Amino acid sequence: MNADSLANLTGTWRLVSYEARTSSGEIRYPVGRHVVGQLFYDVRGNMSAHVMRVDLPMFASDDSGAGTDAEVRAAFEGHASYFGTYTIDPSARTVTHHVRGASYPNWMGHDQIRYYRIDGSHLVLSTPPILFRQESLEYILTWERI
Repeated sequence: MNADSLANLTGTWRLVSYEARTSSGEIRYPVGRHVVGQLFYDVRGNMSAHVMRVDLPMFASDDSGAGTDAEVRAAFEGHASYFGTYTIDPSARTVTHHVRGASYPNWMGHDQIRYYRIDGSHLVLSTPPILFRQESLEYILTWERI
């Protein structure tokens, strides 16, 4: 890993915005406009990312295993997280997340490539096109160092 790039990414980041762009440039909000999230990179190459809607509906029951199908679906669709390790390619301006565990199981054991740009205290990560509901979207997440 390039030491300069590592130092720039290492730390804890708070989500500022999360949007997706269609191929025609239309902006979408995959989990709504009101989101929170945290991204963590450590010096040993470990990472984790969490994004969720602020306004997730509460389950009617205080038993976390007794949610209705609709409650569980809303919780799943309003939250995304994964963890693993990462590597940086400074020449390509990419960080590759090597996913070990994820709320979307299809990502486990696979790499997720993110293009990165650092702008002062902000980190902007964007994705290559990802299929969502039969549509190819580019996701753009802006993080602020905390």
